[in-house]
Amino acid sequence: MLDPGMAFGTGHHPTTSMCLKQLDALVTPGIDVLDVGCGSGVLSIAAARLGARHVFGLEIDSVAVNVAKQNVRENSVEHTVRVAQGTLPHPDAKQSAYGIAVANISAKVVSEISPYLVSAVQNGGKVIASGILLENKDIVSQALIEAGADLEETLVDGDWVTLVAGVKR
Repeated sequence: MLDPGMAFGTGHHPTTSMCLKQLDALVTPGIDVLDVGCGSGVLSIAAARLGARHVFGLEIDSVAVNVAKQNVRENSVEHTVRVAQGTLPHPDAKQSAYGIAVANISAKVVSEISPYLVSAVQNGGKVIASGILLENKDIVSQALIEAGADLEETLVDGDWVTLVAGVKR
């Protein structure tokens, strides 16, 4: 059950759908997940239901934070998912702490926070970057590569792109 309220994210948008498919493929029991720009909490909740040990959702919009917290409670994953207001860098998002970092925001924001996304992921982990229009794919790809990630997969749905990058240290 998910009520987006005034927040973004029901799972129906192509970028959210692509992120959900990647989480389904990549989340393994016990993994820790960082969800930046968590909106309604749909990706955080999905990661928890797929077996993540801890999920840390960050969102800049205070209304969305409250909606996400409510959705986390309604989906009974409050012991796994923690939602906080903010973005990267964030004092509670530790370096090399996550097996997966997902950011379904926009090309501009994902590009800007790429160094922090990559540094939050442990060796062998993945960054899932989405919310990217096809015309901006190369900008985000380059930002992830410059941050130290290796682009592994590009998914396209209409005009929208999701990038999956591996982190090797």
